[in-house]
This record gives sequence, structure tokens and C-alpha cells, in this order.
Amino acid sequence: MTIKTRRDLRYYLDEDLKANGMTYWRFQDRYRRPEVYYQRLMRKLEYLLAQPGIMARAQRSLVRFQFMRTSVATGISIPPGVFGPGLSIAHYGSIVVHSKVRAGAYCRINSATNIGFANGGVPTLGDHVYISPGAVLYGPINVGSRVVIGANAVVGKDISEDLTVGGAPARIISTRNSRSVMPVFVPFPEEHDVA
Repeated sequence: MTIKTRRDLRYYLDEDLKANGMTYWRFQDRYRRPEVYYQRLMRKLEYLLAQPGIMARAQRSLVRFQFMRTSVATGISIPPGVFGPGLSIAHYGSIVVHSKVRAGAYCRINSATNIGFANGGVPTLGDHVYISPGAVLYGPINVGSRVVIGANAVVGKDISEDLTVGGAPARIISTRNSRSVMPVFVPFPEEHDVA
């Protein structure tokens, strides 16, 4: 899940835009959509971390500085290399993700969310996972694809695919998957693929 080539970078940037309901990036979007700007800096840093040479190192320093400034301004702390393509941050503000977390494609994360280390490990998330505001995920757990984590849920145990969980501690509250809560512009597998 690394961005090694310019083609990889373009793919990740395009999928992130689609997941955020955008078709193209304009300079003024940097101020209108700071959470998407944060993602774009994160993707550029992911690409530069994979590049050798002194020029890449110099660019890395500049992008890392911009990335850290934007992190402080938005309250988002997601390290490079954590999320697959199509990341969608619904709103900026107090999002903290551990650097060893691994998440699949087209995840949507809301504000006041924490995905962190506990009991010797970190969560692994599948594709199309929707994380509602205030959710906490911790420890060496696996969250299946197409899962909805309810608002203010505290998740410390594995969750199978195609479920909705909520509460503290989290428990299954529905067998509906994330299709119903994902924005319509997020690419979703066809029904026959979801079974």
C-alpha cells in the first residue's frame, strides 16, 4: 500500500478526490477544503518517502513541514502510509491515527476519532469502513470490510464484514453494511460482490 510511482500518486489523489465528492483540485480548495488539502500533502509525502536521491530528500523536507503545519491547523494526525486510496475525511478536527494502523480503500472517517495502540497492537481495517464521529478503535483488532462504526463507539474486539456496531463497548446493532451511510460518490462493489 505504498505510492512508488507518479502514476500511483495520481491514482491515489484522484480516488481521494472522488471519495470527497470532487472532480478536480483548484488552488482555492486548499482554503475551502483543508481536510482534503491535508490528504493531498499526505499522499505527496508518501510518494516522496519512496523516492531516492537528494532532490527527493529536499522536497520531502518541504512537504513534511507543510504537512505538519496543516496537521496542527486542522487537528488531523494521520501518518503517511496508513490508508488505501479513496480516503474521505468528512470534517477536520481531532482525528488521531497511530502510524502502524493499516486501512483499506474508500474508508470514511469523521471528526473526534481515535484509532490507536493498546494491548500490544493496532487495528487493521478493511475496505469501505465508515467511522462515525467520536469513535475509538484500539488494540490488535481486525475490522472487516463494509463495516459501520457508530458514533462514540468504543471498539476493542474484532468485527466481521457487513455489520454495524455501536456502544461502549461496541456490539452489533445491525446487519446493514456501510453502503447506506457512504456518500453516493464513493465507488462501492456491486451487491453480488458484497455477499
